[in-house]
This record gives sequence, structure tokens and C-alpha cells, in this order.
Amino acid sequence: MGTILFRLIFFICISFLVNFSFAQKTSEKLPLPKELQNELPWFALVAKDEAGTYNGVLTKDKVKAIAAQRKSKRVVLSFFATWCIPCREGLARMNKKAAELEKNGVLVVLVNVGEDDYGKVSKWVSGYAKNEWLLGFDKFNNVPENFGLKHNGEMPLPRTLILDPDLRPLMLIGDEGDDFPNVAYP
Repeated sequence: MGTILFRLIFFICISFLVNFSFAQKTSEKLPLPKELQNELPWFALVAKDEAGTYNGVLTKDKVKAIAAQRKSKRVVLSFFATWCIPCREGLARMNKKAAELEKNGVLVVLVNVGEDDYGKVSKWVSGYAKNEWLLGFDKFNNVPENFGLKHNGEMPLPRTLILDPDLRPLMLIGDEGDDFPNVAYP
């Protein structure tokens, strides 16, 4: 009886692990905070390259103009930090689907939250993301606060905000799954 029970438990555990490991991970869809219910608040991100050279400021109006110039159907604001393992996985997942994102008219804007070593962050990003994606630095970590993304003073990461071409918020994702970026398409 003990051997049969042991085998039964063993097979249940193995079948659970097999199902768990091959299960499709879906994106974690979160409710939009009240600050994002109608329109995206104004923002400004410092744009610097790997050498730390100042390349201007990415503002709401500038991102909107770039989206119009590129005829983007969606804009993705992907908030990340270099220490965030799920951010690394999410960026790698987006990078694998970069051609698909571009084909479907999705403009990607990477938003580094709270770090000020531009060279280190830029180098880290180049290992996980496409160079043509926009990269902005929120050195003072005020964009998440204005967007209602902070909870108890902390910014949970990753966070990906899907916007229409006029930068109206459509969806907030906590952790990108295997269905991303398909959830971003119009």
C-alpha cells in the first residue's frame, strides 16, 4: 500500500511540474491608476547615450510627435531598472519580437527609473533591447509617482504602459508574458 501511495504522489508531482514548466505565461494585466484614466500626465525624461552625452529631453509632446512621424499605432512605455530580473526578462522578450513590434506599428520607449549611471544603464539596455528604441532616464523617479504607479512609496517593476498614438493610456501590464507584445496591437 505504501509503495502504491508513494508512486501515486510521485506521478501527481511529476505531472504538476510538467504542466507548470510548459504552461504559457500570460501578461499580468493591471487596472489603470486614476492618474491614467483619461490621459497621460506630462513627463520629461533625460535622453543620453552610452557615453553619457546629453541628447535632449523626451517629453510627452516629443514622444507624441515621434509616434506621428513613424505612423505608430501604439506606444509602449516600458519602465525598468537594471537590478530588476523580471525587467531583464521582459526586455529580452520584447527584443525577440522587435521585428513584429515594428511591423505592427509599435513605438517602444524604455524608461529607466531612478538610476543615474547613464553609461552602465545604456550598456545594460544594449544587451537586452533594440538600439532604435527610445531610452529615457527618470533619474529622480518622479514619473511613476505622477502616473500613479508607486505603491507605498515604492515603484514595483516591471511596469509596461500601452498607449494609443495620441498617448492615451489603454492598458497597464505588470509582467510581460508569452502573449506580449500581441496584447499591444490594435
